[in-house]
Amino acid sequence: MTSPPPSPAGAALATLAAFVGALGSGHAWAPLVGAAFAAGAMVARAWLDAWARRPVEDAVAALVLPLPTRVHVPATDDASLPSVGPSREVEVDRVRTGEDVLARRGEVVAVDGIVKAGEAMALLHPGARAPVRRVVGDPLLAGARITEGAVRLLATRVGRDRGLVRPARFGSGRERDAAPVARLAEFATRWGGVMAIAFSVGGLLLTEGTGFAAQVSAAAAVLLAAPLLAVRRSAEAPLIAAAAIAGARGIVFQSARALDRAGRVTYAALCGHGTITDGRPEVVEMHTLDGGSPDALIALIAAAESAAEPHAIARAIRRFAETRGIALEGVRRSTYIPGRGVTALAPNGDALIIGSRQLLLDEGVSVAVADADAARAETRGRTAVFLGLGGHVRAVLSLEDELRPGARAAVQRLVDLGIEVVLLSGDHRGTIETLAKGLGIDHIKAELVPEERGAEVKRLRESGGAVAAVGRPLHDDPALAAADVPVVLGAAGGPAGEHAVALVTEDVRDAAAALWIARAARHAAYRDSALATVGGLALVGLGAAGYLAPGVVAVAAIMLDAWALPAGARLLRRVALRLPERA
Repeated sequence: MTSPPPSPAGAALATLAAFVGALGSGHAWAPLVGAAFAAGAMVARAWLDAWARRPVEDAVAALVLPLPTRVHVPATDDASLPSVGPSREVEVDRVRTGEDVLARRGEVVAVDGIVKAGEAMALLHPGARAPVRRVVGDPLLAGARITEGAVRLLATRVGRDRGLVRPARFGSGRERDAAPVARLAEFATRWGGVMAIAFSVGGLLLTEGTGFAAQVSAAAAVLLAAPLLAVRRSAEAPLIAAAAIAGARGIVFQSARALDRAGRVTYAALCGHGTITDGRPEVVEMHTLDGGSPDALIALIAAAESAAEPHAIARAIRRFAETRGIALEGVRRSTYIPGRGVTALAPNGDALIIGSRQLLLDEGVSVAVADADAARAETRGRTAVFLGLGGHVRAVLSLEDELRPGARAAVQRLVDLGIEVVLLSGDHRGTIETLAKGLGIDHIKAELVPEERGAEVKRLRESGGAVAAVGRPLHDDPALAAADVPVVLGAAGGPAGEHAVALVTEDVRDAAAALWIARAARHAAYRDSALATVGGLALVGLGAAGYLAPGVVAVAAIMLDAWALPAGARLLRRVALRLPERA
């Protein structure tokens, strides 16, 4: 149960005390004025509450109102024609997870989902300025607007579970995944009325012997001072405001508890390729060591890399072969070794090894003769890929992966928050040291396979503090799974969006912004609710002891509310000032 607000009872008791005092004295104007202040305080506090809530409610409404209430669903299971053919319109509340929906040009996407068929340009989140191409397999968040084309979506989250619908519930202390501060505020308001009555009875007892009017006045002061509304609003409003303004920027928190955890992060583990870099490396140089034909070697390398087709380096090598018009050789038994490279058999039966130093050493191939070429690449921040053939190193490829725009700014924001940044990568230490130096990162862990990155994140957790891992789905799953706060790039709307923090974009600046917003919201909620509690209890104690008249308590309570109630609005302004939206 939620207890009734004690202020009306306090105002009534203050009025009663004033009239009782007036009956016993001809000079009771001060208590009467105090009673008038107490009565006016109820109206003023209600107005203050409505005024303070409006900016946060508007921010939530800006996310939810554009969402359509009706959606087109295909009338056939044929997924090859997403935008044409028979369809029917249904209420969006009737759509269930796993069902197909259609989104066409000019429409707002109604559910979170994965593109099952079709292709479109879309504004991916409410604050987006430039459309982005979405193809089969890409996630789309409810609220995205299709500007060109059409897609057929497989719904991943519907109804109240949609990413942009969740923020409205972040202030509730009754949700399963509520933030601890919201649970405390819920408890306080649930039983606060009973406690206020108990304190008011205490006021009657403390002032025993001072007259009935003084006793009633003390009880009224306690009820007027009870800071129930201030405590609740100052705890819940920053959480709702943070989730709403983050959603408008394409940042989706899984729950209020996840937002709270993100606000406690002390370590941030950044996965290398695709996080701080574009994730699209290109071959920029190739050095052969025995005067052999580069094209013949490229034909072997590109053919063997088919076993690692999803990997960015494999795709880069195949693109390199295509641009040079090189036909692939018929290699056999290609095997991908995650984080290391590929092994295969050349057409003549020689062992073919393409990958890192460690892979060649594990296969018994010395890399000493190629160290100088590799070191030159690594000092420039490039990735060196070795080719071993027939037990000898035959070539070294140098690949360059450009830094993401804003990577340096993202790292600096994390450092400014007091978060220790650690760079995790499968590249050689020399390459990572060069990248880290340009980014201002002091701590690196190099030459790690995916599972080792997960183990490194676990070690960070064991050292104390909360750990965030920033990476991409599939590529960085071990590190993300090991973190307290997984921050997943480009996953909002898809299945990977159920991690603690999911981003619509692959911009690492949004990852840093998510942690900044969470930290600001958590600090505001705990600080403001604690100060409201302390200030309110101080007024309760002074009122119960008879040191403050009800009118004085009413004015002081209004001043406390005027500071505590706009906690969410203050956070909205702070985020807007500190994190301006990018074009």
